[in-house]
Amino acid sequence: MEKEFLNRDSVYETFYNLFKEVVEDYGYDLSLFEDYVEEYTIHSTENTLESMRKYCHKKDTRMCGNFCNIREDWEYTYDFIGSEVKPWGKFDDVIKSIDDGTISDEDLAKFQTWAFDWFFRAFGTWGLKYNFGDFISEIAYEFEREDVLETA
Repeated sequence: MEKEFLNRDSVYETFYNLFKEVVEDYGYDLSLFEDYVEEYTIHSTENTLESMRKYCHKKDTRMCGNFCNIREDWEYTYDFIGSEVKPWGKFDDVIKSIDDGTISDEDLAKFQTWAFDWFFRAFGTWGLKYNFGDFISEIAYEFEREDVLETA
């Protein structure tokens, strides 16, 4: 079985809570959006896990417009992200051990924790909440058209 580079449950829970927060910030009744929150959270989680897998395998992990670089942050500036987990070994060696299944469950959990901390340091939550808000606005508009949602 293919191992994840981020802990699926942690990503799901974080996205779900961010999404709920956006719905509440917009002043909507969460129960109207519950199915959408679940669906969008699952979709966002899957996309993030796949993107992280691809990103960790890139030869060059620099990102245009973002000063974070997972390989460099792991090997040189790991204090930057503020994770309780301290990197060990070479990044590419850790990725290889994840790919070939030789990483211990304990080290995999530590890597996933560090990568999760890195992900949210690198990207923050503003963009995620913005995208969630945009999605909620589209659904709210459809609800208003169908008279499911009362407008102020």
